[in-house]
Amino acid sequence: MRENTLKKIWADNRIALNAWLTIPSAWTGEVMAHTGFDALTIDMQHGLMDYQTALTMLQAMSSTSAVPLVRVPWNDPVSIMRLLDAGAYGIVCPMINNRQEAEDFIQSCRYPPLGQRSYGPIRANVYAGNDYFSVANQTVLALAMIETSQALDNLEEIASTPGLDGLYVGTVDLSISLGLPAKVDFSLAIVEDALKKIVKVAQEYGLVPGIHVGLPENIPLLTEWGFQILTLTNDTPLLRGAASHILRQTRQKLGYV
Repeated sequence: MRENTLKKIWADNRIALNAWLTIPSAWTGEVMAHTGFDALTIDMQHGLMDYQTALTMLQAMSSTSAVPLVRVPWNDPVSIMRLLDAGAYGIVCPMINNRQEAEDFIQSCRYPPLGQRSYGPIRANVYAGNDYFSVANQTVLALAMIETSQALDNLEEIASTPGLDGLYVGTVDLSISLGLPAKVDFSLAIVEDALKKIVKVAQEYGLVPGIHVGLPENIPLLTEWGFQILTLTNDTPLLRGAASHILRQTRQKLGYV
């Protein structure tokens, strides 16, 4: 079976560098995959793609070493199983708030006896190899998003769920849930305490903690705190920012501003 290289990165005590894909395009997915990110996450919760587009994006990424992850729209076994069958090597599941929701998530990700995933890896057999079924439970990642004060209160019971691989912080929703603005401020004590708690519990249970970086200047702090998956950018603001930058520069050179 094709190796999940994220596991090797973490085994070597390195940090995995990820990017978020929200534009519904196989072409942008392919371009981003060829830049050298360790992983790319297709965002089907807030991104603009449907299943068919996500499938073509997975196909476009498959000629690169980028590990294909998908954030599913919700903790729904239908979408989770279909995307795993389509070749996703990891599922990021939003709004996991308690042990039952974590268990339901794992049941959808794992074949029996560890879960209730139905057999039918139609594309996964092609992308990963014909031995997919025998090693999928050990290869496919299950990452639970921690993004509410309720999830913080239930953190240990979530983290202790058998079959879980990591805790991924939904920074904006977590900030909102804590009564703060949608713009995340990592310098606030309440935010720092929450994030350090997530990392501490993740490490206690052998899980990988992940997070959106926000701004590059946050990277030293987040790595110091122990995060092992850093999402550096999102394709939509990346494109928008680059376009705005060159337009602003051109107007300045023309003397229009």
